[in-house]
Amino acid sequence: MDPTENSQSLNLPDSTQFQREARSQEGAQVPVAEVGEAEATATASGDVSAGGMLSSPQRAERASSPPNALGSIAGLLSTEASGNPLRRMANLMFIPRDILNRKVMSLVKLLLLKYQMNQLATKAEMLDRVTPDYEMFFHVISSEATDCMWLLFGIEVMEVDPRVHSYSLVTALGITYDGMQHGTPGIPKTGLVIIMLCIIFIGGNCVSEQEIWHLLNSMGLYAGRNHFMYGEPRSLITEHFVQEGYLEYRQVPGSNPPSHEFLWGPRAHAETTKMKILNYFASIVRRDPRSYPSRYAEALADELQRLRARITQQRIPLP
Repeated sequence: MDPTENSQSLNLPDSTQFQREARSQEGAQVPVAEVGEAEATATASGDVSAGGMLSSPQRAERASSPPNALGSIAGLLSTEASGNPLRRMANLMFIPRDILNRKVMSLVKLLLLKYQMNQLATKAEMLDRVTPDYEMFFHVISSEATDCMWLLFGIEVMEVDPRVHSYSLVTALGITYDGMQHGTPGIPKTGLVIIMLCIIFIGGNCVSEQEIWHLLNSMGLYAGRNHFMYGEPRSLITEHFVQEGYLEYRQVPGSNPPSHEFLWGPRAHAETTKMKILNYFASIVRRDPRSYPSRYAEALADELQRLRARITQQRIPLP
């Protein structure tokens, strides 16, 4: 393994800024219902991208997003944008950042509510949140809102009926846990699970607790300090994520004083793949996943092993 690969890759550049801004909301005691708004503001102002569903001009040069990771909301305005020169010009017009932030906040709040209620979201409802005055900017606003859902909450928005443009909201990358009963109630924690899996895999499949907290501190998460979205992160990570089977938290053999390390848990291996996690991470840091050669080779080998296992399972001998 390239000795510089881990040290270079275990950085979440965009995450640092949006988490610093999100932390500034903690002192204001943000109600649960407004968490989506606070997080959307942080994401928009930090220009965070993590493989959004709608491609805006600012994201055209972003590294390739996870295959099939975000569903197919890309067709939302495809016909309107391609057939209306004024609409194409509108995508290039300047929209004040404070206005864009407010619209993204409102849309994220709607999408979170739809997820909490297990309801579909429709294009009509989303346009209603944007208001007719800013409908021409819907492509950009929805892109930033879905990026926020994807990166912060680990929630995908997937089109289920292209005729009426309705969308389901589901946990990402095959993860079935949303943690809404843990930490701050009603807020999905899937995004943090995925970030933990990213850190562990990119770090060589086993990362010390000290290194984990060094990285989480840079994102505004501190052991023993309540976070307005995650609650107390140490108990969330070392207890709930472990109990749910997504992480293994074990003492380093022979360490004195005792130290601990994190690995993927059995449920993580069962529900997602190393390739999905690598693609997700690469999209956050805007790099090609092949720029992590040892991790990419390992992820490919894992895909091949899974394929062979499926083929073997399908070869059921006749009685």
